Amino acid sequence: NQLSSSGWRESTRMCLAESALPATLRPRSRGLPWAVGFLVSTNFALFWALPILLQGQLFHLALKRVLTPLFHWLDSMGALRRFAAAHIYSKPQYADFFATSLLTALNILTAFGALLYLQLTHGTISWRAHAMYNLAWVGFGGRMMGAAYTLAHKEGHNPLIYQRWWRKWIGNVFENWLGVLYGNVPYNFQTSHNHIHHALDAGKGDSFYCWDLDRSSLSDFVLYTERALRHMVGTSSLRYFKLRGMGREYALLRRGMVMFWVVTPLLLGLITRSPWFLFVAWLQPLLAMTTFLALINWGFHSFIEFDEKGRISPLISALTIVDGEDDTFGEDDHISHHLVPQKWHTQVRSWREDTHMEDIKKVRGSVFQKVSIPELAALITLGKFERIAQKHFVDYSGKLSQAEIAAMLRRRAQTKEMNHDEYVEWQRRTDAELLASLKKSQQSEELSSTSSPAKARPALLATNP
Repeated sequence: NQLSSSGWRESTRMCLAESALPATLRPRSRGLPWAVGFLVSTNFALFWALPILLQGQLFHLALKRVLTPLFHWLDSMGALRRFAAAHIYSKPQYADFFATSLLTALNILTAFGALLYLQLTHGTISWRAHAMYNLAWVGFGGRMMGAAYTLAHKEGHNPLIYQRWWRKWIGNVFENWLGVLYGNVPYNFQTSHNHIHHALDAGKGDSFYCWDLDRSSLSDFVLYTERALRHMVGTSSLRYFKLRGMGREYALLRRGMVMFWVVTPLLLGLITRSPWFLFVAWLQPLLAMTTFLALINWGFHSFIEFDEKGRISPLISALTIVDGEDDTFGEDDHISHHLVPQKWHTQVRSWREDTHMEDIKKVRGSVFQKVSIPELAALITLGKFERIAQKHFVDYSGKLSQAEIAAMLRRRAQTKEMNHDEYVEWQRRTDAELLASLKKSQQSEELSSTSSPAKARPALLATNP
């Protein structure tokens, strides 16, 4: 009864909100954004879905038993960890990342070097070479693309992760250097991710905002992919910083965009003189990572529910996967990540269970098990809530049937903070107000700067006759 009444209240709230929209706010055409999202999603399906699915199945069905112990052995190798702690990282605990960093860097540099060699010796990149590069880029079980994202993410959240000499001469390797080969605009994590996504807790204004769309709709996900593309390119975040007077973040992200969109293609173009090489090695990774990160964020923030005061619970709006298929350094615990971003990856589960278990039981928090986040996001998008309820949702309360869990998840995935057209209008009005305020502030500064010298001159003459 409680679940039914809650669902009725939410449905009523959404209907009243939509009926209250101004008469002038008619549904806008989704044509161009949806078409862009469709092209990006189709590109992913054609060029990247097969390498990911093929190597994912190969890893989990066969290679996992061989490679996982090898990965653990490398991670725990004493000599490697001591070297990293002594010469690279600022704290010994960061040495946890060193073996994965080495493997990922070696993989992408070898693959890119081979691709460049083929281009320079043969004058072109064959379709076979393109396919082989994509396979190496993804890695078995998606380990390489996942690690590249995770390591850039860790660097963005930990500005002092490296020793001083490394920070001065090299900086964030995966966020700002090798990340370019994985479609990442330099400085994106320490600017957009930290100061938009986390500052807003995925709410309105976030460049990855998704609560104006139906997360159980494939068509809405295609539309969302266009929004993710603007985040990946950098334009939406750059505008956000500009309008809010966030000068440091604006300058840093603009520098990263110049590096990615001007310096990188110019350098590769001068070396290879091949637009096709640029497409394969530079543009395709951006398009692939756009869809991948869109799916990841869509999954991590698929569910929302309003309490009686109209607030969204952070234990529902971000989800956690326990005993996941492909967790890397605690990335699957997104509840803890949003509540305590700096909590160390080996401590997030115990912290969440010790601090929030009773609240998770009470609100039926978004906790799942034995699944990867890309797979869970795909199941949500396809509306497979009965399967999720049967195999993956963790009901700590022990009071819900599978049918009740499936209905609850479906309702939460389809609940919107506002509809898409209302959100587009909210963005337009907010940006217009911020722009007007910015112009007014600039005009005041100009008036102040032109009048201050005249006022200051008599005092200057008085003190210096």
